[in-house]
Amino acid sequence: MDTAWRRGAVAAVLVLAASLTSATWSMHVDDGDANLYTVVARNMAEQGTWLDPSYLPDVYPEFREHLPFGLWPQVAVIRWVGEGALGPLNALWTLATVVLVGWLGLRLCGAPAGLLAMLVLAASETFVVYGGRARLDPLLVLLATLAAAPVLLDGRSSRALLWAAVAGAGAALIKGPFGLLPIVAAGAARGLVTRSVRPFLVGGTAAVLAALPVTGFLLWDRAAGDGSWWRGYAERQLLASAMGARADGKLSFWYPFRSIAGRFWPGLPLVLLGGWMAARREQGEPAPERQGLRIVALFSLFVLLGLCLPARKLWNHTLVAYPGLALLAGAAAAPWVERLLTTARRKRVAVGALMGLALLAAVFSAAGLSRYVAPPPCVASREFAPEFDALAPGTRVPVVAAAPAWILIASLAGERRLAGQPLDTLSALEGHEARLALVEARVLPGAPPTGWHEVRRARDWVLLMRER
Repeated sequence: MDTAWRRGAVAAVLVLAASLTSATWSMHVDDGDANLYTVVARNMAEQGTWLDPSYLPDVYPEFREHLPFGLWPQVAVIRWVGEGALGPLNALWTLATVVLVGWLGLRLCGAPAGLLAMLVLAASETFVVYGGRARLDPLLVLLATLAAAPVLLDGRSSRALLWAAVAGAGAALIKGPFGLLPIVAAGAARGLVTRSVRPFLVGGTAAVLAALPVTGFLLWDRAAGDGSWWRGYAERQLLASAMGARADGKLSFWYPFRSIAGRFWPGLPLVLLGGWMAARREQGEPAPERQGLRIVALFSLFVLLGLCLPARKLWNHTLVAYPGLALLAGAAAAPWVERLLTTARRKRVAVGALMGLALLAAVFSAAGLSRYVAPPPCVASREFAPEFDALAPGTRVPVVAAAPAWILIASLAGERRLAGQPLDTLSALEGHEARLALVEARVLPGAPPTGWHEVRRARDWVLLMRER
C-alpha cells in the first residue's frame, strides 16, 4: 500500500478508536471497577494519602486489593484537572496502545499487518469499551506491551533488556505478575523461533529486574512499615489468587481461552487463521514476515497459557493478551488484503470506506448517541433518584442483599459520593441510623423491619425509608 494511502488509513483507524473509546463518556455505565477506582483515587487526591488508599468506611477502609502506584496518574489528574478528565486520560493510554501495536506489526510483519492489527484492536468491543474508563487496565496493557516490544523485536541487546525492565517495572507496579508475563512470553517466543538462547535470557532477566521495585516496596512494608501491604496485597491478593483461596473469580484452568473466545471479536477468526498459518511447514528459510508471524503466534499463546496458571482468574486479566492477538490477526489478514488491493483504485475505495466508518463513529460519539444503546442505569440513578438526590455526600446507605451488591455500592459511591454499607440480614436495619436503605426484593418477602416503611419497588429492589 502506498505511503499516502497508508497514512490516511492509519489516521482513520485512530479516529475510529478514539470515537469508540470516547463513546462511553456520554453513557451512564454502572461499571463496578471503574467506580471503585474513581472513589479510591478521589480519596487519595482529597486526603493526600498516596501510599494509604481507602474506599468506603464499611468496605475496604484500608484498600490493599491493588498497589497504589497504578492509581497515581488518576490521582494527579483529579487534583490538577478534575474527575471529568479520568476518561480522556485512560483513553489516551488506549490510543497509545493501538499506535504501539501498529508499530510492532510494521516492524515484525510489514506495514499492512501493522495497519490491520491496529484496526482489529480498535474494533474489539471489549478493548475500546473499557479503554476509556477509570480502570487500571488501560495503563497496564500499554506498559506491559511496551515492555514486551524490545524483546519481540530484538531480544539480544542490553538496550532491549534495559527498556523491557523499565517499562516492565511500571507494569508490575500496577498489577504485579500480569505486568511481567508479556516480557517472559516475548523472550520465550523469540527464542524458540530464532533458535537462540539469548532472548530467553534477556526476557527472563528483564522480568526479574522489573520485579525489583514492587518486591522492594512489599519487603520494606513488611520490615519497616505497618505490614498492611504485605498482608493485604502479597498474601490476601497475590498468594490467595494463585492458590484459589479467594471466592471471587473463575477457577477453570482454561478460562482465559474461553474469555478470548467470547470477547475477542471480530478478530477471533483471524487469530485462528494466523495460528494455522504459523503452524504450517514451508520449505527453505522463513521470510522476515513469516518469522514475525510465528513470533507473535507463540507470544500470544504463551501469554494465554501464563494467564491459566493462577487458580483465580478474571476476564479483565486477559486484556494483556489483546495486543498480541491483534498482531496475530493483522499478520494473518495481511496477505489476503494485499492480494485484494492490487490496484490504486481499490486502495482508494478501501481507505475511503475506512474513513467513512471512522467519520460515522465520530458523529455517533460526539452526538452522544451511545446513551441510547446503553443498559439502564442502577435504580439509585433512575427510579429512586429523587430520594437519593436529597442525601448529603458521605451519608451511609445500607444495602441489604443475599450476596453483596458491589456494583450498586460502587455506583452510589462513585456517582453520588454515598457510603454504601453491605448487609445480609434485615435485622441489621432495626435501630439503624440511616435515612434510606436499599433492600433486595427476595430478602424482603413481607413487611419492612420495625422503624422502616416501603417507598417503592423497582427492578428487584425495594427502597425503604426510616420512620421519623
